[in-house]
Amino acid sequence: MAVLIKRNTKFPTEKTQIFTTGVDNQASMVIQVFEGEDSMTRYNYFLGSFKLTGIPAAPRGKPRIKVTFRIDNNGILNVSAVDEISRECNKITITNNKGHLSKDEMERIINDAQAYRKEDETELDRIRAKISLESYCYNIKTRINDAKLENTINDHDKKKITDAIEETLTWLETNQVRHILFLLFSICFFLVG
Repeated sequence: MAVLIKRNTKFPTEKTQIFTTGVDNQASMVIQVFEGEDSMTRYNYFLGSFKLTGIPAAPRGKPRIKVTFRIDNNGILNVSAVDEISRECNKITITNNKGHLSKDEMERIINDAQAYRKEDETELDRIRAKISLESYCYNIKTRINDAKLENTINDHDKKKITDAIEETLTWLETNQVRHILFLLFSICFFLVG
């Protein structure tokens, strides 16, 4: 989750951030909008979502999706997403007369966020480690298939590296992330050693 507009920001305001895809050749992306203080979306209030389609096929991490949050003087939130290559776009408007948290609910969420900050930070560290390991695996996978390296890695070693990467990616998909640093170290050692 990325916080684009922080609590107590004065209206009108506009914030933009660039996002990207999570998998190779991802053709669409769901943009979800939440209200709340917690770094984990499951503890925040869901305001709405929309889907951006028409993202051109590309390796994960290459597309650039520009997401903009605009709040006008009336407290109306407009969220838009634009793919910078295809110019495909979509948006959602969230009015301030329905679906927002009351002052008491917001205060409760703020207090809960402070109370559970340590656990949230631990969970975020796990998520970041998982994303880092996935990115590392995909980068190595791309590099060993690069034509420039074709003559530098023999087929046997290339297969060993590819198998280790596939095994790691499969493990990440099927298991909760717990020994990420050990796995990352093991893969680094395997690739270097």
